[in-house]
Amino acid sequence: MNNGDMRKLRFYVCPDCGNLLVSADEAAVTCCGKRLAPLEPKRPDEENALCAEQNDGGWFVTSAHPMERGHFISFAALLTADTLVVRKLYPEWEMETRLPYFRRCTLLWYCTKDGLFAQELRA
Repeated sequence: MNNGDMRKLRFYVCPDCGNLLVSADEAAVTCCGKRLAPLEPKRPDEENALCAEQNDGGWFVTSAHPMERGHFISFAALLTADTLVVRKLYPEWEMETRLPYFRRCTLLWYCTKDGLFAQELRA
């Protein structure tokens, strides 16, 4: 692993089946017969932004982002130097989830239309 730091994980999403795959270092990742490239997290624009608030000892994550088949947030995750927590999300559900509290972490999420996003959370 890269210096033992999980914040350097690579994320892959299969464009055919939607599988989420994660590697700790360079890897030849394939799914549905296709080689996948690691996703580069982007800073969210207004349409793709999530709101994360401390609530009941965790992070409560919400958004007005569309959650319809073909355009939805398929997962939200919290990443620290030694922990990754992933929450699977589904179309036609509300875009809200609870994630455990970490004082310093990165919130990651994947929009099926616009790709992988990341923002730092500090409490």
